Amino acid sequence: MASLEEELTCSGCRDIFSKAHPLPCGHSFCPTCIREAWSGQGEVKDRFSCTECQVEHSKVLCDCCTPDAESGQLPLAVKTCLKCEVSLCPQHLQPHLERPAFSSHLLVDPLGDLCQRKCPTHREIFRYYCADERMYVCGDCLLEGKHALHKVKALRQVEEDLKVILQMLLRKAEEKMKNVEQILKEHENIDFTTADSLKKDDTQVEQLGTDLQLQVKKLVVALREITKRERQQLIDRMHEDCSRVRDDMNQTQNIQQYLTSLLAETDPFLLIWVTS
Repeated sequence: MASLEEELTCSGCRDIFSKAHPLPCGHSFCPTCIREAWSGQGEVKDRFSCTECQVEHSKVLCDCCTPDAESGQLPLAVKTCLKCEVSLCPQHLQPHLERPAFSSHLLVDPLGDLCQRKCPTHREIFRYYCADERMYVCGDCLLEGKHALHKVKALRQVEEDLKVILQMLLRKAEEKMKNVEQILKEHENIDFTTADSLKKDDTQVEQLGTDLQLQVKKLVVALREITKRERQQLIDRMHEDCSRVRDDMNQTQNIQQYLTSLLAETDPFLLIWVTS
């Protein structure tokens, strides 16, 4: 029971949620926390990283190197190949980047434990995604025929399909940003024009007060108060409109940052998880 409760506990806010959506590393986050973390990183990072993993798994060593003769330490890995199931330092990563034979190998950021990327039944790396059951599957899962009538695609294909959709959403967000900026610019121009016009109105009213006789001074004062009240009402309305538009722009900027982060994500497991 304690294990189930821990699985259903968000690693961010520590609230209990109804359905577990763990990251490939095994830590679970509620949708609200994961999206806030992703969009909140802005330009600092180009991908989402699990805050729990940053604390617990800060180093992954190269599986292909031997310990240094002097220090006895292994170099740090910069990528993990999910097909070879090894973590690679920059030197041993080069063949994967240069040789055509490795072009189909899926490289992700260093993983210290591949268990979360393997099928618990067949102990093979997940290489496919079943859209009907919204789950990762391995080659043996497909051979058993359990997903024969389901929509199953290779992870790379799912990644490409998702990024096409994300690219379209990003374009829409960019278009909305342009529209919002144009609206703000128009409001600023209207505000400037209104202020200039009101200034001229004040001058005319002052001149009228000077020219009029004493018997109409009360009327001048009344006109001035009316003009001031109408001006303040107009300015208040303009400021309210600008505030609403700025809020809309901020929300659109957050969506734009969120989509940009998703498009920069190279790990299909994280990409599929956050968009599921």
